[in-house]
Amino acid sequence: MRRSFAQVLKEGNISIRREYDKLFALLHEPLFSNSDISLFDVISKNITRLPFRGTCLSLEEFDEKYGFNFVKKPEHVDVDYLIAFCEYMYNLVTGLNNATIFSWDGVERSINYSNYLSQINAVIEELGYVQAMDGFIYIFVEKSPAAIAVSESDTIPDELSFRVLEYNHQKLRGDLEQKKQIILQIASIIEAKEKSLLKIAPGLKDNLSFALNNLNLRHNNVDKEGKNYRKQIDEMDRNELEKLYDYTYQMCLLAIMELDYKDNKEVIESLKRNISNN
Repeated sequence: MRRSFAQVLKEGNISIRREYDKLFALLHEPLFSNSDISLFDVISKNITRLPFRGTCLSLEEFDEKYGFNFVKKPEHVDVDYLIAFCEYMYNLVTGLNNATIFSWDGVERSINYSNYLSQINAVIEELGYVQAMDGFIYIFVEKSPAAIAVSESDTIPDELSFRVLEYNHQKLRGDLEQKKQIILQIASIIEAKEKSLLKIAPGLKDNLSFALNNLNLRHNNVDKEGKNYRKQIDEMDRNELEKLYDYTYQMCLLAIMELDYKDNKEVIESLKRNISNN
């Protein structure tokens, strides 16, 4: 039986609470032995250097505006909470890291930002997550070899690479509309090569087309007056429909990899011929 993600973490002896406590302490503990200035204080005072601050003039204002409420002793810390804090801290540190020095009361000081970033990277690696970047904002998503391979494929345009990875981000869980849009974006790439996919993987092509046409993705399948109405989909529980969206996303990834294999298999076949002839 397939183990849940929580089971994998438990078996790996990973303490979500301990990792959160360590990172929270790094953000709030004194930076220097003769001062109680913390990294949080430095970011707050130099917040105008952050490209995503909007009009905020302090980190407290930033947290309030965007709904961040990370505390020293939260009642419950799960994987999503820890990952969200990692993203929060990582983006704050990299934003400040645009300058190697910072100002405090008219005095220029320096911080080794790499220590903070390497600790966060170690945590997400331990959790089985990978970094993705959209503009100047970093997110962390569950590590999926298939999603990573497709995001790096020449078949996928640069502007879609991030979206391929973003599908697995915790903020999209339950967001069927956003998942739908990502699936349709990937499907539009596949559609341009559907004749090739039909030749190399007809079963996959047929099942993917069925999903796209009958799961309220390409067509409105929940309009009782529409020609594409599907009673099963209209009455389906949202959690069950989300699972079907996830399966469709996986089929999209597989289709891209099949198409890439078709384009690249000549490299291996040429090597096989050369080895056989020698």
